[in-house]
Amino acid sequence: MQDKIQFDTAKKSPEVDSRQVRSAVEDKTVIQEVDQALADAVAAGASEVHFEPRMDGLSIRMRVQGSMSGIKDVSDRMKTNVINRLKVLSGMDITKSRIPQTGFFKVTVGDRKIELYVYVMPSIYGESLTVKVQYKQSATMHLDQLGMSPSSLAAYRKALGRSSGLYLVTGPPGSGKRTTIYASILEVLKPDMLAMGFDPVIKYEIPGMVQGKPEDRSEYTFAEGIRALVQQEPDVAYIGDILNEQEARATIHGAFAKRKVFARMTANDSINAVQNLVDMGTQPFLVAASLAAVLNQRLIPRLCTSCRDPYPADEAIQKELGLKLPENARFYKAGGCEACDNTGYSGVVGIFELFLPSEELNKMIVAKEQVQALRQRAVREGMSFLKVDGVLKAMAGYCTLEEVLNAL
Repeated sequence: MQDKIQFDTAKKSPEVDSRQVRSAVEDKTVIQEVDQALADAVAAGASEVHFEPRMDGLSIRMRVQGSMSGIKDVSDRMKTNVINRLKVLSGMDITKSRIPQTGFFKVTVGDRKIELYVYVMPSIYGESLTVKVQYKQSATMHLDQLGMSPSSLAAYRKALGRSSGLYLVTGPPGSGKRTTIYASILEVLKPDMLAMGFDPVIKYEIPGMVQGKPEDRSEYTFAEGIRALVQQEPDVAYIGDILNEQEARATIHGAFAKRKVFARMTANDSINAVQNLVDMGTQPFLVAASLAAVLNQRLIPRLCTSCRDPYPADEAIQKELGLKLPENARFYKAGGCEACDNTGYSGVVGIFELFLPSEELNKMIVAKEQVQALRQRAVREGMSFLKVDGVLKAMAGYCTLEEVLNAL
């Protein structure tokens, strides 16, 4: 005879007493745990801090230069209080633990102003919380410091010399798009110009530029914010990520009337970014008429020059790449020494792909030609792909070939 199946009626969760929660999160030990974790992350230059719930506690990790590393573990007894401490700091509702929430707060470390964007998501072992760290600072990076090849840098600077147009910087999250845009703005901005920016995150401050951002509690949409910026008649405009049809149309509209407009987009390559604009519902002739340049990029871990190890590029590697390399070409692998804390890496290096629409390419965009046809035409006109720039930098010893291929 089979055992009888028994069903347990789901129990209603007890109501949360917000006063008790606030008392717990203001405990000195909890405050010290949170403060120390954030201080360690900032000292390491982390871009993100992750508070990950486990069955027996909370794991705190940080992302530095794209890689995750541990900070510390917190006991199961304290994990809820640590999460709630961050929710209180970022203005979230501490009585709600079964819905996603977002928040924001600022800290000052020495003379550094830091903005912390907090995201909470429920999980099976409690709330998972991510803190994205934005180091607010003056923009000082210039185009010739980004690592573009001399030919790409010269071509991009020539494109920036146009009186107006849309300059689109693309790539996955964390690929340095904001830094490139701010460097581009520094390149074109003059004292007699009006420059304005509208971005959810203000990573850099540019002297003489009016910068704003949408607020979570504001009643207007991001697209409305873009239109409001354009109505201010800036000579140079910076707009954050283009994510939908309304934002794409507002951005392209702003690129007319003799102004330069800089914007970001998540895209695998520069030509796919053009297709994305069309797929969002923007008329192809408007895309062709407004587009001045599309720059696609990635950030790759930079090899430590003190311990990198060369090895020859054999036939198998060349066959895998599908590229004909120079004789005696070689690549490099990571070593490890005191200079790089035995990691083999030090900093990051950028790889780039620049698409400059010619008259013929614009005709193809208006005619809604396939992406592959656009790509083939761009190559015939001299465009160099992201892969090629990455391989050249790998042969020069800036990065490993494996990191380049993983980033594509």
